[in-house]
Amino acid sequence: MGLKEKILYKLMGTNEEIETIYKQKGHCNEWVEAYKNGHPKMKVMDKLTLADALVSLEKFDEAEALLESVNVGITADDITKGTYFLVLINLYIGQNRAADALAILEKHGKFLNIFYSAPAYQRMGGAFYDSAAVVLAMNGYHDDASRYYELEKQWAVKYDKTGIYPMITNVRLLKLVGNEEAAQNEAETARNYINNYNGLDMPWQKNSFLKMLDKALN
Repeated sequence: MGLKEKILYKLMGTNEEIETIYKQKGHCNEWVEAYKNGHPKMKVMDKLTLADALVSLEKFDEAEALLESVNVGITADDITKGTYFLVLINLYIGQNRAADALAILEKHGKFLNIFYSAPAYQRMGGAFYDSAAVVLAMNGYHDDASRYYELEKQWAVKYDKTGIYPMITNVRLLKLVGNEEAAQNEAETARNYINNYNGLDMPWQKNSFLKMLDKALN
């Protein structure tokens, strides 16, 4: 690895081993261990990056402990707050703590909407719109959930070349509103699309999308 790559990895808060595992396998137990070993003295964003991965792996207790170790006070910068609140919402979604997730969204929703629509961070906005839609649907606010779903679809036109993320969100929202038949039909359409899509960047992504789709139905 050349000096340029070493500098780039350092700026990104990662290293060659972590990046190699991610490219080959995505977030997995091996990646988690490599990330921990590569960050013996974690900074705030290191903790949030790890917590986000742990949530995706359904290691909720460990993710929650990490988040509890992060101090997000009035002096925290916007990227710390924006990342922290989204990871926390996703943790609560994963734990099926609908009311807790809604409380975070209601308290910090104005900030999160502004943050994830800002030019510097709107590339990450799809994850927020998806989570907000799911939280609202979990709590019975289906019209509000639909509005965030529309924002996710608009985001996807610009930032999601696959078009898969809104398809999965749609399945989950249909399931949460109680329309089982439509959810199953849309899931089958999405599954066929994913299986036949050949434009993914990394080999693990197809299986990851299929797992997300199955989870949306449960």
